[in-house]
Parts: sequence; structure tokens; C-alpha cells
Amino acid sequence: MIQRKQTLFLLQLIICGIALMYIPCLNITLTEKSIGLCLVPSMNVDIVSSIGHSSAIFLNLAGIVLSFAIIFLFKKREMQIKLSYLLIVLWLMLIAMIYFCPMVMPSDKIQNITRNTFAAFVGAIAILAAWFAIKFIKKDIELLKSADRIR
Repeated sequence: MIQRKQTLFLLQLIICGIALMYIPCLNITLTEKSIGLCLVPSMNVDIVSSIGHSSAIFLNLAGIVLSFAIIFLFKKREMQIKLSYLLIVLWLMLIAMIYFCPMVMPSDKIQNITRNTFAAFVGAIAILAAWFAIKFIKKDIELLKSADRIR
């Protein structure tokens, strides 16, 4: 299970999801200080997160759990491929939410909000990792089919 290449790429997806929880997606400048908004819910009283922030947290956690579940579906390779395609769609939605959805409720204390491009870079790495996992799962399927033909 762990010796398969696609498992390593799926572990990389889990690491990207965990890293995205702690990388600031937004840099918010308030009247008195600057705050980096991560996907980990914080108890900051100066800003109020919106439904976009909550759904981005949910999508990230769903991606982590789904990546972990795909690792243990190693006997169902066709299911792994379908779920890996779902992971790619999930990560594309997450990146789009980070860039286009408002993560905080408007307030008079907020002066400026800037998006962090490093969060999108982590998302792009995750999409590539899911694509490589699909590629190696397909190679496993072809290898098993060729071994069945030899028998």
C-alpha cells in the first residue's frame, strides 16, 4: 500500500491540505494592525468570517479525508480514479473560493484585503499530485491486465 507511487502522491495531497490550513489566504489590513486569515478558524474579534470561509474550510477538510480514504481503497482501482478526479474538482473549487469568494464580512475596521498567491500555489501542487496519482493508478491497472493476459 505505501510502496505504491500513487500513495505517495495522495500523501502529498494530505500534506498540502494541512499546509493550506495554516497558510494565510488573505492579508487583512485593519485600522490598527494587519492580520493573515488562514483556513483554521481563529477567535479574532476584529473580523467576522463569512460563509465562504466556512465552506472553504469544509472543502479543505473533505479533500484531506477523501485523500486519506483513497489510499485505503487500493483494491478498488477504478474507484480510486473516480475519486481522484473528484479531488481535482474539489481543489479547483477550493482555489476558486479562496480567490473569488469573500472570506470576511464587510466592516468599517477593514481598510484593505489582499489575496495570498502562495495559497493558490499550494492548490496547484495538490492538483498536480492528484493528476500524477491518477496516472500511476492507471499504470497499475495496465500492469495487472498484462499480468492476467500472461496467465
